[in-house]
Amino acid sequence: MTDTNRPSTRFIAFSSGKGGVGKTFLSLNVAAALAMGGRSVLLLDGDLGLANVHVLLGMRPTFDLSDVLAGRCTISQTLLDGPAGIKVVPGASGNRGMAELTMSEMTQVVQAIGGLSPAPDYLLIDTGAGIGSQVTTLARTADRIVVVVRDEPASLADAYGLIKVMHQDFGSRDFDIVVNDATDVKRGEAVYLRLEQVATRFLGLPLTLAGVVPHEAATVTATRRRETLLTTAPHSVAAVAIRQIASRLEGSKAGAADPRFLLDRLGPSVQAGGK
Repeated sequence: MTDTNRPSTRFIAFSSGKGGVGKTFLSLNVAAALAMGGRSVLLLDGDLGLANVHVLLGMRPTFDLSDVLAGRCTISQTLLDGPAGIKVVPGASGNRGMAELTMSEMTQVVQAIGGLSPAPDYLLIDTGAGIGSQVTTLARTADRIVVVVRDEPASLADAYGLIKVMHQDFGSRDFDIVVNDATDVKRGEAVYLRLEQVATRFLGLPLTLAGVVPHEAATVTATRRRETLLTTAPHSVAAVAIRQIASRLEGSKAGAADPRFLLDRLGPSVQAGGK
């Protein structure tokens, strides 16, 4: 087994039950905020077959994770230089094979992640949306799971479904909620409370509010410029909220389980190549 001893690296997964909630944009900006605070940060595009972090940044990778699995390069050779000094590991874009990886292939991805050297202070994983095996596998490697929601019934319902699956099927307990694109902070907090009450009532699982990101018109400008919001509109209320989220995640406790090897977080059946 590859030595994946990463005592200094904090793994944080950004997930959502539903697509279109701004998860990728948020994970990119939180990564930049952590880097601006002097941390070494690596952002992994975990939507392996429909990756778009590099698209948001206007980059054209020479290699991506599909090349790593094919043995054409190492994971270190895929690294892109992102804003604020972050490093980006690109997934593949429009690659059906990468969207349908076997568990054995997913295990290879996790091993490659764990083998990165030097170890960053933070490794942020922008997973795909939903509760598919790629999402749950990558989320299981994280110390904390950030669930991004919007003030929409479908977003809340699907977020609860994701939390339920991760908690009941895989034992995850550390969830941070971010309400994105809220009309105002008070409304966003009310959205969080609805989700938290349902999780407490039916799962006995308390959730944590990592933050509320208000609607920001400059987000469109940042996307068009292929920049982070922290660069385009650093003093906007949304940028301030994102920096606060980064600070809270930085100060939060790591998950209860802290195995020596990253692969151990997936359990013995996966390590043995279980399907």
